[in-house]
Amino acid sequence: MKKLILSLLFFPLLLSCSTTESVTEDDDRNGTERSPYLEISDEALEEFALEELDEFERTLYLNRTRLTDRFATIQHDMPELFTREVAVEERETDQFAGYRVQILSTRDVIHADTTRDNFVAWSDTTMEAYKPNAYIHFRQPYYRVQAGDFQNREKAIEFSRLIKQQYPEAWVVHDRIEPQNVPADTTTFRFREIINEVDPESEQNAQENDIR
Repeated sequence: MKKLILSLLFFPLLLSCSTTESVTEDDDRNGTERSPYLEISDEALEEFALEELDEFERTLYLNRTRLTDRFATIQHDMPELFTREVAVEERETDQFAGYRVQILSTRDVIHADTTRDNFVAWSDTTMEAYKPNAYIHFRQPYYRVQAGDFQNREKAIEFSRLIKQQYPEAWVVHDRIEPQNVPADTTTFRFREIINEVDPESEQNAQENDIR
């Protein structure tokens, strides 16, 4: 192995000397003699270096250039997942996509109008914290009465459970909504607490009847 190292160190030195051949061309044109040492070709230098190597070192030397070229141009087959650029997609949320609670589907437009008006009046007097709007949509051949505006499906389901007490057929549907009418996430759907107010005059009459 020492021979290999010495030969590899000696070989570039000889090659560097051979490169001076072009520099001395002017001397040849002027009639000066060139040194016999400079007449040694690269092939001769390489052959000289190889003679100093054993069989293993000679094989290693002859194949090093070929191996270097091969591995310098090799391409690694990496999965596309690791080589492609990461693209960050900016998705805009559609504020008009959401849910409503459908309370009626009918072919009778008068029935649809009446149901919507009755629902609005009923919700205004019985519901607390959220006052839902009611809408009529016509999709051939039915008029559909829908209530509320929700971007969150769970909120729409919670609301539908409340109004099923008055409209048992209520169910959640996907529809276009009015974003400004969407209840806050902290909104709790509930009915008002109805307090029975007693008429003082009626109470007095009842007391008089008890005395009699």
